[in-house]
Amino acid sequence: MFSGNDYHTEVAAMIKGTEEVFSDKFSIHFFELKKVGKKPDPANSRELWLQFINADSEEALDMISQTNVPIMKKAVNVIYDMSEDTKIREIARLREKALHDEASALKNAKEEGRVEGEAKGLIKGRAEGKAEGAAKKQAELIANMKAFGMTDEQINAIILGGHTQ
Repeated sequence: MFSGNDYHTEVAAMIKGTEEVFSDKFSIHFFELKKVGKKPDPANSRELWLQFINADSEEALDMISQTNVPIMKKAVNVIYDMSEDTKIREIARLREKALHDEASALKNAKEEGRVEGEAKGLIKGRAEGKAEGAAKKQAELIANMKAFGMTDEQINAIILGGHTQ
């Protein structure tokens, strides 16, 4: 962003024309993380914090922790604790998802079983209804035949496919 190798640039407001600093209590600080060194220096706390912010691996965090600067060790431990909490939360989320998926699968299986059972029941009910209807029609036919004076032998012969004379 800025020329030079320094990772820190301070910008102060100046009064136009006089180049006098507007206020020593107002300035903007820019920290270019790409320019921050990789080797931690225990004597430079600003650089340690920038390296901590810029750390992108466990190795980088371990190097900062190995400086034995107490606040930096604590900061690294907080990151590790947060990472563990994140892993634990992810494990809990995955377990919760698995339980939910299992419950959904069971519900779907029960629903499929119910639908299949209803379909089979309808088919069976229709078949039984047809059989009952046929039996009822046969009983009515026999009753009508008897009403016309036919004997049981004549009726049986017709039903069984035989002929009477």
